[in-house]
Amino acid sequence: MKKCIFIVLMIAMSFGTLQKAFAWGGNAHTTVTVIAERHLTPEAKEKVEHYLNHTLPFYAIWMDQIRYTDPYRPSGKWHSNWWDANGKLDVTNEKCAAYQVERLRKEMKDYKNLPDSVVRLNLMYLIHLVADMHCPSHNYWDKKAFPQYRYNLTNKKGKKVSYHSYWDNALNYGRRKMNAEQYADYIDNATPKEYKAIVKGNAYRWANTSLPNFLRTFELTPKDSNVDAYSKQQRIEIRNICDEEAKKGGYRLAHVLNTIFKK
Repeated sequence: MKKCIFIVLMIAMSFGTLQKAFAWGGNAHTTVTVIAERHLTPEAKEKVEHYLNHTLPFYAIWMDQIRYTDPYRPSGKWHSNWWDANGKLDVTNEKCAAYQVERLRKEMKDYKNLPDSVVRLNLMYLIHLVADMHCPSHNYWDKKAFPQYRYNLTNKKGKKVSYHSYWDNALNYGRRKMNAEQYADYIDNATPKEYKAIVKGNAYRWANTSLPNFLRTFELTPKDSNVDAYSKQQRIEIRNICDEEAKKGGYRLAHVLNTIFKK
């Protein structure tokens, strides 16, 4: 028994380490899945448990863990939305997270005729991708039209902080004592009417409705700016953007699964 407990603790510690290392922080990904799980229909919850044999949060960062290993290596390019030179979502790009979400939704309409292993794999992809497409920094822009995507910020010690890394972790700033359950409690506050409006449409619409937040990140954290010198108002807006996107990600993940496994 002691050996089993030790193994479980080691796994938990490993997940904690990986969560800090990968995209949009493990806490954000886990929060999205916690919210989604709370909004599953009984039918969807039963099917998810059947195919995964586990909870949604357990697989929150699975795609980040396997992205550089075969046979999953191609999926390592699916973690961001792709935008063209005119700032339009590239709905034909197979690397685009929104494209993959829609592809998986379409394939899963026939889930009853798919092997259980395929359904399980598709669910693990959806769990991560719906969250990733809401991460403020998970957007690839045309290099000529949006050269500011890959740039560095700095801190008071003069060390470089990448724009991508900053926004991946911005949700946690000032809230490091909050775990995913507590954070979910904090932002899972939409009224039924608001929830219905948030989940309306498909992944392409969802990405476009988040576009103003994505573009606002460049204004809030401009190139070479000192992250330690941001005003209180800047920090509040940064956190508000992360709150909004994480909440939408949770509701939309639940909606995708509820739609797939509807009665």
